[in-house]
Amino acid sequence: MSESRAELFDDKFGEFQRWQASPWGRLRYTTAAANLTAHLPAGPLEILDVGGGNGLDALKLAAKGHHVTIADISEQSLAEARTAAAQRGLADRVTTRHAGLDTIGDEFGPHRFDVLLCHNVIQYLPAAGGVIAALAVPLRVSGLMSVIAPNADADPLLTAVRSLDLDGALRMLDAPTRYSVAYEAETRACYPDRVKADLGAAGFEVIAHRGIRNVCDYIVDDERKSDPDFYHKLERLELALADRSPYIHMARFFHLIAKLQSPETVPDTDFGQPTR
Repeated sequence: MSESRAELFDDKFGEFQRWQASPWGRLRYTTAAANLTAHLPAGPLEILDVGGGNGLDALKLAAKGHHVTIADISEQSLAEARTAAAQRGLADRVTTRHAGLDTIGDEFGPHRFDVLLCHNVIQYLPAAGGVIAALAVPLRVSGLMSVIAPNADADPLLTAVRSLDLDGALRMLDAPTRYSVAYEAETRACYPDRVKADLGAAGFEVIAHRGIRNVCDYIVDDERKSDPDFYHKLERLELALADRSPYIHMARFFHLIAKLQSPETVPDTDFGQPTR
């Protein structure tokens, strides 16, 4: 686990909160919640949110009556999650654990959770296959895994449309990495088809491929997105497009929901970097 990366997440925590409060940040959480709710079985459920940070995904689920355990390497984020849960009267439904992906199996043991969230995590790690196999361990058979990551397929088009950088868009077609401006770090380019294959190899059946921010990021006028009326219409459109092809293939984030059929043996993998 990289302590320097953990410190970076803490140093950028204020910026991350501002992003969460932005129109595009709000759309990320609202659409993710709607996508997942459509596939959740009757509860209450035991849910593990790996790299769950300050708990915005978790709190939405706890408010529906589920119990959510947030695992993260940032104690600052976990403290914020506990405070937010208490303020909303959800403290009895939210548990936090200071833990990284490389210790998830030891921390929680096998077959404990009904649902596992892996949102905005895999791009910070060297390979998705070992990550997904490791995350299958604490899931019960027939449990659900929810994976969200930046959609590398969308990056060339977004770069051409928003920045008019055609050379940069061309380079992105084959580039194995992306640069995170928010965290000032190189991340791995994540493609939904490859992650689907990794899920299949780990014993999962993908039951849904949805998009998050299918159109928001192609609207260059970011200031207008803060207008309440415009935002309301944008959110309504985003929710309507979230499960429709071809729009999902150019969404800023891909969201895969998969059911565990038969967990495979977890490889001895050195993940090298922490979750987020």
